[in-house]
Amino acid sequence: MVYSLGSKPTLGHYAQQKTLDGDVSKIEVADKTPDAGFDANTASTYPAHQGRPIQPKHVFTKVEWQESGPVPDVDTVCGLLVVSDRFREIVDKFEPGVHQFLPVEYVDGHGAVLAKRYIFVACNRIDSVDRAHTTMVLFKGMRWTPANDLVGWKPEEIPPGFDVKAKPKLVFSNAQIGGRHAWSDMFLIYGPNLSDALGAALEVEHFTGISLQKEEAV
Repeated sequence: MVYSLGSKPTLGHYAQQKTLDGDVSKIEVADKTPDAGFDANTASTYPAHQGRPIQPKHVFTKVEWQESGPVPDVDTVCGLLVVSDRFREIVDKFEPGVHQFLPVEYVDGHGAVLAKRYIFVACNRIDSVDRAHTTMVLFKGMRWTPANDLVGWKPEEIPPGFDVKAKPKLVFSNAQIGGRHAWSDMFLIYGPNLSDALGAALEVEHFTGISLQKEEAV
């Protein structure tokens, strides 16, 4: 089994917040070395989902929390996943020194610190999707895409004999994942994904704001 990691609202709505420094539009992947799935435009739009560290220069370090409720353990700010110190400890226990954790403070409208958190960037970049069981098309060899999305646009990219009516399904490969515990797939624009062991270890902590979606793996 594999987990997809994300965040979810804890207050019944998406929290009101704003960054007080940095410039998220300028955040870049530190390593832009081309590989089979690397696209400069995608990397610019989703820098923290590339399985590579990001350059900290333009990353925010302060977030104004504009809610009366508490700051959750897991949050998303401008597309970057923000986690608690306990979350960081668990990830580092599984893969010490592998992943990027950049400190960020949540403050109130007067600048008082409400919580200290970390921006989490998974720094394993791998091809983790099983080809035999996945019912999606690897569009131009770079991005997993539902066949239905290609029918009226790029039908020539659909392999001969492919069942375009099949429900789009991603299936991960345990063999390709190997011993890794947190990663972003080089052919997906979202992430990160987690191993069964790490996902389960995080799940029992009952972190507020965490979203752990179970995914099929063979």
